[in-house]
Amino acid sequence: MCTVTYFPLKDKIILTSNRDEKPHRSAQEIHTENGVFYPKDAAKKGTWFIVSESGNVIILLNGAFENHKKEAEYRKSRGLIVLDLIFKKNLFTTLQDIDLQNIEPFTLVIFQQNKLAEFRWNGSEKHFTELDNNRSYIWSSATLYDENARGKRVQIFQNFLQKDNISEETVWSFHHQKTNDLENGITIKRQNTIQTISTTQVIISDEIILKHQDRLNTHSKPEKILLKNEFKTSLS
Repeated sequence: MCTVTYFPLKDKIILTSNRDEKPHRSAQEIHTENGVFYPKDAAKKGTWFIVSESGNVIILLNGAFENHKKEAEYRKSRGLIVLDLIFKKNLFTTLQDIDLQNIEPFTLVIFQQNKLAEFRWNGSEKHFTELDNNRSYIWSSATLYDENARGKRVQIFQNFLQKDNISEETVWSFHHQKTNDLENGITIKRQNTIQTISTTQVIISDEIILKHQDRLNTHSKPEKILLKNEFKTSLS
């Protein structure tokens, strides 16, 4: 739930998420039900990355703009809210109306009907921004990465954008890269047991491919699922 990228390529779009969490929150495989596909949180049964057969995508990050003071108890898990939202016909209208009082702050990256948007809930106010779907973006969780760390990650991302051969494979490699910075790099392993436990990616073109890898098992190969596709991506 902590590092997300969006890449619009010539004939496809790619959304990828690294989940930085405690190991007991891992999800080994993709869960399928009612035409949606997602890795299921082992502890709270929600998700941070969900895709529908029609190519709608919601990706969750913890926190809004800055780290927040955590309350003792919240009304509902953010990952369960994501499961509710994916079935809404118009996510943008739903988010304007949804009651989020006593829900922990979060950020959503949303791709629906070829529109890209960012939604942030800071605990008291909603912030909704429609984004240019022809640009590439990176998001880092506000609960794990302070402003300085987020800035460094943006620079790593900008350096990657200078490459001539960006593809689903090189984006996957970007999310797997390891540096000496195990606290704030793209792949992390902190002393407090927070680490990169999985990577999930969706590739949307004239077909949809969902890819998920449990990174706690160093020998595991990514699981791939070909979803039914009801539309063809047309970025403008």
